[in-house]
Amino acid sequence: MRINSFTPQTNFYLQTNSEKNNIAFCGVPTQFSKELKNYVSGLNTEKTVENNLIKMFKEMIPKIVKPENFQGAGEYGAVYKIDDEFVIKKLHEQKDDISGFELNENPLLKKFKTFYGEYVAKVNGVKILKNAATSGDTVNAGVKDGLEHMWEKMNYYRDIYLKRFTALPQEAFDDVASDFKTVYSMNRSFDTINPNNFIADGKRIKILDDLVTPNDKFFNSLAGMVKVFITSLDRNTRADFDVLAVGSRRNLLRKIILAGEKNELNFGSTMAEKEELNHALALCDIQTPWRDVQADLCNLRRRYPNMGERLKKVDEYISELEDYSYNPFMD
Repeated sequence: MRINSFTPQTNFYLQTNSEKNNIAFCGVPTQFSKELKNYVSGLNTEKTVENNLIKMFKEMIPKIVKPENFQGAGEYGAVYKIDDEFVIKKLHEQKDDISGFELNENPLLKKFKTFYGEYVAKVNGVKILKNAATSGDTVNAGVKDGLEHMWEKMNYYRDIYLKRFTALPQEAFDDVASDFKTVYSMNRSFDTINPNNFIADGKRIKILDDLVTPNDKFFNSLAGMVKVFITSLDRNTRADFDVLAVGSRRNLLRKIILAGEKNELNFGSTMAEKEELNHALALCDIQTPWRDVQADLCNLRRRYPNMGERLKKVDEYISELEDYSYNPFMD
């Protein structure tokens, strides 16, 4: 039932602010959403409630699948907004015959703090997902679609993406690292090829799209985080060194490493992951090779079992790396 090559709501998130202002964000949750939240939380699991949800959903479908609720589309399907609580992912050729109801009862899903790509429930195959865009202030990681020239991409990358994501609090990256650790325990991965799958929404980062099997492109490690937030412009463009971006990239690298240490996230052991980590250091104008950085971080983990003390030492260590590689022209 997966919608291939699809990023939920991406088209919407990449709209300009003036375009976003034409869409109402803070609507009152529908009765369907209230009933569904109660049902999912276990407050009311009677069969009559399930039947009532199916009935309400059947009546809502024609009202939901309209241009004003459209959030984005892929090759095989589209996403439409129900309200501020939920959206639906519907296949283009899917019939409107609504019957069966299925809850996603994977217990690990409750551990996620930032992941919005997995369905909460399915009604005859139509997936219902939590709505990730709730603040009215959303920006995708990386560079938005539609920019053809490299100078356009770099201007957007520096002026929009880096400015927005470096302003996020450390806790936003801590939560992402926590979810990377969760998918690692599931032997799954987020789509780390496309940075647009990660959005800043208010003061939080939220992750979209389906879980995938980890390989030499999808990483469930610290390398995956640097690939998303530092070494990729978009799904097809690897980032190059830019002296004007060094300061912002260092800001992100510090937050990512601290988040990884707080969650004791694995660094990444494959050649592809190590290459990504070395590239991130180079983009931050840090000349120390990753193998040495990893060895030092492992030593700090052993020497300082107390997490508060360890994070302080890691923060000091990152400053030393930056001082050793200081570039007077960085922003």
